[in-house]
Amino acid sequence: MKFSFMVGVREQHRVDFSFDQFAGNLEILVDGQPLIKDFRMLSLKLTKRYQFTVGVEEQHSIAIEKERKLLLAGFRPQKYRIFIDALCHSEIDHGSVMLNSSPA
Repeated sequence: MKFSFMVGVREQHRVDFSFDQFAGNLEILVDGQPLIKDFRMLSLKLTKRYQFTVGVEEQHSIAIEKERKLLLAGFRPQKYRIFIDALCHSEIDHGSVMLNSSPA
């Protein structure tokens, strides 16, 4: 699963998310620079949350939640939620994207 989104008004930043569901490699880039790298193969938790801040003059708190199914998670669709400044910006569920209209 790969997706990207922009954050900020005066000071814009691009956030890129990439997760290889079969290999377990996860990476989050901000403005093309690696910020978070993780390996998600075996986990007891159904939801994993990644939190970070972008910006210098115009800071935004970002959280990306990855939710998996209980059984055979590597073979089933997973749900992703993007939060900007604690507000749900969008949900991505098996290829469909629901965006909220709140600017950030």
